[in-house]
Amino acid sequence: MTRLTILAIVLSVLPSATTAASRTQSPEQKCDDTLQMPQPVKAALKRMPDVAVSCRLKPTVIEGDFNGDGRPDYAVLVVQKASQKRGFLLTFGNGRSLIAGAGRPVEYGVATSADLNFDQWELYSKSKPVESADHQRLLKLHGDAVLVSYHEGASGLFYWDGKRIRWYQQGD
Repeated sequence: MTRLTILAIVLSVLPSATTAASRTQSPEQKCDDTLQMPQPVKAALKRMPDVAVSCRLKPTVIEGDFNGDGRPDYAVLVVQKASQKRGFLLTFGNGRSLIAGAGRPVEYGVATSADLNFDQWELYSKSKPVESADHQRLLKLHGDAVLVSYHEGASGLFYWDGKRIRWYQQGD
């Protein structure tokens, strides 16, 4: 093949490849200007300028007691600005905050991922019994957790173990 033929083939395939890539992740939905963030979340976001709040799911902010200290904590959907990788910011009442996903690797399902592609999330109270997937130890939560699911099928909990965010598989 000549160089011109190879170049023509590459140029004809390139538009379809970029179109397919853009379909794999829909763009983040812009947040409404009236979206109110709790003060601890605003402060945490100022310290992490590489992420922005994402409004791709409702609610955007979940309030709970994720570390079990009796003070309100917040989980907020975020996206890494440069890569558009999705995740969430966890802000504790003591001022500490960290990000799961959004370009930062975290255990998610059977692997580690920097892009959390769940399409539903909600607060999971520490007072509720935790359902366990097969061949998995029982989990007793010491704080609230975030229940996430993907296409109403696979689900699991993100919870704080006192040192880091952990994953606990629930359904397939």
